Amino acid sequence: MITLDNANRTGDYSVLHALSAPNFQTNNTVGSLYDSFRSLRENQVDIGRAILINPTFYIPPAVDKNGLLRLRGGFETRPMAIRFDILFERSNTGWHIFALSVIETESSTKAPR
Repeated sequence: MITLDNANRTGDYSVLHALSAPNFQTNNTVGSLYDSFRSLRENQVDIGRAILINPTFYIPPAVDKNGLLRLRGGFETRPMAIRFDILFERSNTGWHIFALSVIETESSTKAPR
């Protein structure tokens, strides 16, 4: 989240790209990441505020049959919440982003399905 926040603040997605899994890098250029997160950037979504609170997980974090770790949840900040769905792929250097979706939406007491 911090790396995405920094990328959105600077408009430079090269670090996010470099820290991601090889498959993510193959399927996403720095330019496509810039385009993908345009609405967060243009709406000046402060993802950095998410590091101050614990996330709520909508499904328990788990490794799937393909060996990918999925984290799906949100940061219930008010009035707008941050929702995420992230897949990580393990390599010999640790876990790296394989897929990433982050949005800002109205806060609610119910978790999305």
